[in-house]
Amino acid sequence: MSLTSLYLKNISRVFLYRPNEKKVYELHPVSKIVFTIFTTTIAIASRPELVLTTLAVLVLLSIFLINWRNTFSLVISVFLFIAPMVFFVHIYTIIGNPIYVVLSTARNVGVAIARVMSMALSFHILFVSTKPQSLARVLNRIGIPYKYSYGFILALRFVSVIAGDLIEIVSIQKIRGLIFEKNLIKKLRNYLAIFIPLTISTLMRVDEIAISLEVKGFGYTNKRTYLYTETIKMLDVLVITLCISIAIAIFYPGI
Repeated sequence: MSLTSLYLKNISRVFLYRPNEKKVYELHPVSKIVFTIFTTTIAIASRPELVLTTLAVLVLLSIFLINWRNTFSLVISVFLFIAPMVFFVHIYTIIGNPIYVVLSTARNVGVAIARVMSMALSFHILFVSTKPQSLARVLNRIGIPYKYSYGFILALRFVSVIAGDLIEIVSIQKIRGLIFEKNLIKKLRNYLAIFIPLTISTLMRVDEIAISLEVKGFGYTNKRTYLYTETIKMLDVLVITLCISIAIAIFYPGI
């Protein structure tokens, strides 16, 4: 399997919900959303030391509460995608500057990668451990119209589906003799053999989803009812209280 196929395979799986009996799967979606907002805020607006600490905690939580294979796949995929971009954003400060600036830039690159990695792991824990239906119901109950909440969930699910289709199309075309030439013009022409089937497959899936939603009466009324409900337990209260308390201690130490 090529590096590109492996990367797409990892991306197609790291945010998919997988049923499990671990405690994190039993938490209310609201408590996990609060935890995600809390860790994401620290990753964006906190000091480098706290960012690295948050990253270490999230890695451990993801390994023990989710799955070490998923964690490893996510870390590798995010690093391969983000590291080159972050590096080239900072590379201009290296040219023509002393060693101190080089070391400082390397530190900034590392912290920037840690911030992105922390946010990715935070959302990974949320989406992998939460049923899409439960997340959509909670978003609807906090005031977001259910059309948008379900659209958001469908978009997340569609990313994984398209990545899976892309892997399958690339494999099929290679079996049929497709070779990616080094010549740029030929390479772009060969990519059409992947882009066109992928576009057709995506449009067909969109059409099927639209028909399915219309048949089920999606959008018939602006307000809808639900068969299932999520209840907040003591563990959820503990998680929410802990996140809020730590956030106040970090950002408002004088209180």
